[in-house]
Amino acid sequence: MKKLLSLLLLVLLTSCGESPLFNHVMEGKNFISNPQLSESEVLKFSKTNFSFIISWQEGPRLGASKFLMKTWNKDQGSMNGPYQNLPKTLNVFLWMPAMGHGSAPVKLTNTGDGEYEISEVQFIMGGKWEIKFQLKDGSQVFDETVVSVSL
Repeated sequence: MKKLLSLLLLVLLTSCGESPLFNHVMEGKNFISNPQLSESEVLKFSKTNFSFIISWQEGPRLGASKFLMKTWNKDQGSMNGPYQNLPKTLNVFLWMPAMGHGSAPVKLTNTGDGEYEISEVQFIMGGKWEIKFQLKDGSQVFDETVVSVSL
């Protein structure tokens, strides 16, 4: 009986919830308490001269979501275009800081100059998520912008 009670206590203490090992304060200005991002919200990569916007086509919601991303060089365009491909390889992934894990890889498709469709975005549980937009040079992360979403 003691072993069963100990096991039950262990399961309760280690189940999903905010871990004391992680900082749960949402940082930065890109926190979205209402998960509907406006197309007018311009995001920036700090080490390049590129900006981008995202617009949700489906979601964000539990399960499958999808959004479009449009990128441009700030010296040659704006959120209305012309759009330009990023100078480094784009990587997009989901991370749940409170749980210390992410989700399945997203599908990234370049649909035109500076236009990307990010699909198969799987928010597997409710809570605070980060969408990490990385520019990579090979396997090295060159630059990163993080957007927080609360579901």
